[in-house]
Amino acid sequence: MLVVSPFEFTLTLLLLTTGTVSARSSRNFAWIVGKWRSEFSGKIFWPTVPTMTYGEEVVIDLAPRAKSTDNQFYNFSARAWSHTTKDFFHNEWGFLSMDDSGNATLMTAGNNGFTTYEVGPVSSSKMVLTLRDIGRIAFSRDLPVRDLRRTFIKHDNDYLEQILEMRTATHPSKGYIEHARVMYTKQKS
Repeated sequence: MLVVSPFEFTLTLLLLTTGTVSARSSRNFAWIVGKWRSEFSGKIFWPTVPTMTYGEEVVIDLAPRAKSTDNQFYNFSARAWSHTTKDFFHNEWGFLSMDDSGNATLMTAGNNGFTTYEVGPVSSSKMVLTLRDIGRIAFSRDLPVRDLRRTFIKHDNDYLEQILEMRTATHPSKGYIEHARVMYTKQKS
């Protein structure tokens, strides 16, 4: 288990991303940019918790860029809530970027005490990110996550699907188990 301070996470983010993203290559994110929302289509599955339905809003938008650099980032935010009770579940904030070879990097910090560094290929309508590193605060109540795969699939101009698969300290011993799946509708600007 890796425990990092907010300062260490920010420093790592800067070191990993400085000088690796060109504005030219980041055009491959055009299909995912926008506000995506699901009121009730999200489903959570896990062997140790009851299956439940949730809503979620994901916003991916262009981050400001300094004139002195060719680096381009996208802001990433996700907010989830219980469909039945409307109780808040969690938030994630971070940055999405792409290197010149076409691999995307998503770095997030969540209010559940986790920070993630995920990397993977991007096509014209799909992005598959796998966990490279994870940090968590020492008092997090969740099981330690050992591996994670996050897939975004754009089905057409109006629908985006996210599938989250993972492995924790207790389930499964190898590979992944699907943990969450949600279908979003693109919101009008």
